[in-house]
Parts: sequence; C-alpha cells; structure tokens
Amino acid sequence: MAFIINGSRKLSDQVKRSITDCENHIAIESISFISKGPKEAIIFANQACLSGFDVIVAVGGDGTINEVVNGIIQSKKNNITLGILANGTGNDFVRGTNLALNPNSLIEAVLRNEIQSVDVGKIESSLGVTYFINITDIGFGGKVVQILEKQRRFLGGKTSYGIAILRAFIGYRVPVLKITTPNFNFEGPVLMVAICNGSIFGDGLTINPFAKIDDGKLNITLLGRVSLVDYIKNLNNLKSGKKVNHPEAIYFETGKIDIRVKDGVAVSEVDGEYLASGNLGISVLPNAISLLVY
Repeated sequence: MAFIINGSRKLSDQVKRSITDCENHIAIESISFISKGPKEAIIFANQACLSGFDVIVAVGGDGTINEVVNGIIQSKKNNITLGILANGTGNDFVRGTNLALNPNSLIEAVLRNEIQSVDVGKIESSLGVTYFINITDIGFGGKVVQILEKQRRFLGGKTSYGIAILRAFIGYRVPVLKITTPNFNFEGPVLMVAICNGSIFGDGLTINPFAKIDDGKLNITLLGRVSLVDYIKNLNNLKSGKKVNHPEAIYFETGKIDIRVKDGVAVSEVDGEYLASGNLGISVLPNAISLLVY
C-alpha cells in the first residue's frame, strides 16, 4: 500500500491516524511519498505501481487524485486499486461519488478488497495525452481555474474561487467552438463545455446531475449563448444539484467528443487544475480503474 501525500497541505488528525494505523498493521506493507510540486504525485504513483504496490492511496484534493490516476494508468500495471483520503479544499470528486470514504474504515476496506470499477476520461490536447477521473471543461471554467492558480500564491481558502469567478467575469470574451460527437454536433458561441465523469466541480457546483462514474459514458453540459450574468444567477441551482435553467443549456451523453476553437481563445482545466489552451479530443475509458470503497 502506497500513500501519495500532497505535502503542501496539513493533514487532518483523522487522515493522519488512518495512515498511521495502516503503517502499524501487521498485514499491510506500506510506504509514503510526499509530493511537493506539480506532477510529482504522477511520478510517485507510477513508481509505486512499478515497485509492486497494488493499492495506491491519494492523500489530498482533486488535483492529487488526478495525478495519482495518471501515474497508475501510465504504469500500465493491472490490478491496481486507487484509494482516497480526502484532504483538499474542494474534494469535489469525493462529494460526487456519494461514498462515505471514512478514513477510519480504510484498513477494513483494504483487507476486504472492497472495490468498484470506475471510468476514466482520456484527453488529447496540445500538451499530449492526459487522463481525468472527475471533470474537464473548456471555456469560462478553464479561465476561472487559470486565474485561480495565479492567485493561489497570495490568496487561499474557499473565498479564492469566488474571487476568481469575479475576476474571470471582467472582460471575458466567449469563444466560438465547433463540437463534434457521434450523435450531436454544434458550432457557435459557447460559454462553457463541461465533460463529466463525475458530477461536481468548482467547490461544490453540480455541473451535471446525470453524471455517473461507472456508466461507461461522458455526460456533457454545453452552455451556449448563456451570458455570464445568467450563469452566476444559476449558481444556487448548481449548488443544490439542479440543472442550469436556460434554453441554451444542453445536456447529452457520448463516448467521445472533439472540440475545436474556431474563434477567440478557449482554455481548459482538468480536475481543478489548468490544462491548456486550444483544441481537445476526449474519450471515455470504461472500467479503467478500481476504486477502493468504504
């Protein structure tokens, strides 16, 4: 069992106790890695898989979980299980799973091998291939995350996301996107396209209430000619798990989606971290990873 710990955040007492209990358990061989910079958790997770550890536990938030998932998939090792000890700011993926994921139950789940197969999304962008377990989006959400990452150096906590939304709101130009899927095509101004495996992003916003992590599909939320004012008016709906109430809010399912930027600038984010600017090709990998459930 390998713990991949986000070293930039203080561990909660409950999470600390869970790690210590596993380290002291006679039936569990464990090791811990502390990530201190971007992408380090990918390297550590990959290294742990190649070293023979078959349960890799992400200790952190959505960004740490994303990196651990990428490390596991890049290792190309079979029968690897992802565990999660939520210790982040938003913990959106965990919220959307409706799993308790109680740190006190981690040992029991490991010993009983209580797992669930879940899907993973594959992204092809200007930076190459990356994977996501929760949500990636292009447009306004990507811009918010881009601003959020820049202001993290001097502003943290939950208020930071709200401030990033307001800053993105000022002077934002809606891009024109061409969206192609096997059963649905669209071209026009788009505020945001969220490609969802999970349902929640942005510190508790249910951007797609229909998304399930084990249905073998990507659930898409396309906000076309939705003004920023209308989007902000719908934040309470998103916080309560409801759809965006707007005629240009489109929801559909697909196995793959191609997004091309026809005019303007469109930036994207993946699991709460800035990804890239420009075109995206995204597909679902059904049952790609085993998730420890407890």
